[in-house]
Amino acid sequence: MAPPPIQLIPSPTENPDVVEAINLSITRIDKDTIEVPSMVAMGINVWLKIIFFAIFFGSISGYDPGWFTKDGSPGVYYQDIHHMLFREESIISTFEFYEDKNNPGFLKDGTNYQDFKAELLALHGRGIGAGLFAIGLLVVPWILFNISVQNPVRFDRKRRIVYTWSRGCFMCIQLPENTGDPLAQIRAHIPHAPKVKDPHNPDGALVFWLPFPKKEANMPIGVGANCFIARAAIRYQAHYLRTFITDFMTNPDPQWLNQLGPKRKPKYVLWMDYFFYNIARLQLLPQFAFKKRKTEKAIEAFMQNPRTDLYPQDLPY
Repeated sequence: MAPPPIQLIPSPTENPDVVEAINLSITRIDKDTIEVPSMVAMGINVWLKIIFFAIFFGSISGYDPGWFTKDGSPGVYYQDIHHMLFREESIISTFEFYEDKNNPGFLKDGTNYQDFKAELLALHGRGIGAGLFAIGLLVVPWILFNISVQNPVRFDRKRRIVYTWSRGCFMCIQLPENTGDPLAQIRAHIPHAPKVKDPHNPDGALVFWLPFPKKEANMPIGVGANCFIARAAIRYQAHYLRTFITDFMTNPDPQWLNQLGPKRKPKYVLWMDYFFYNIARLQLLPQFAFKKRKTEKAIEAFMQNPRTDLYPQDLPY
């Protein structure tokens, strides 16, 4: 039994609400280039940020120097780092506590400081392992917060190419001219979802294939704004995204292109979805998904002998 026809907003490229929502999925690089994020990459970024917040808020009290405790005692991780960096200080403090007042420089059993220090280090070590673990618990969340899985796809209508980087390999293909559906060349589609109520997959990604030279096969790539793990920012986002990208590649002057800008909350996007969308993009260090010189050299080399067809073999989803 055929699924019921899909109900989409007519002329989406002329509808301000749709343009506002699709702005989350399309970034204008210049007048001839747009960039679309990988839905999988954004989902991974959300998980990285969730793990960061879990570690950060779960361990932050352990780094308190004693400013926020009633008795002024420092946190356990702060003590570990302090003992590692100032091990001698804690040994001296312990020795002075047990020192024989009638025989300075010795304990009551006659042990001098050097023997006491050697015995204490042999018994408890220098605290390097615990100190490094405490430092690592600070460094790892910082890395998780600033690392970003970035493999967006760019569409260049001037050179009619679609390209991205994956595993250090430049993936690119040239789309045909004088066609109303250039994305058919890369088999752009929205995967069916037979197990859900709507088989048109309203929350899925727009999937297409790009040639992957390392494997001499085609790699599937799913694009679109991701709002928490694997859900599109708006229903039927992939269907609209395909329309917008097609219009960009075939229309010399798409008016909606000038409406793209800052990623503000669209009218029909839930606040929770918009929150997780920004969580995926949250970081303090700048990210460079496309190194300009390296990418331009790769494009120049590609344009000398452009590939216009996919490989016969596809990599699995």
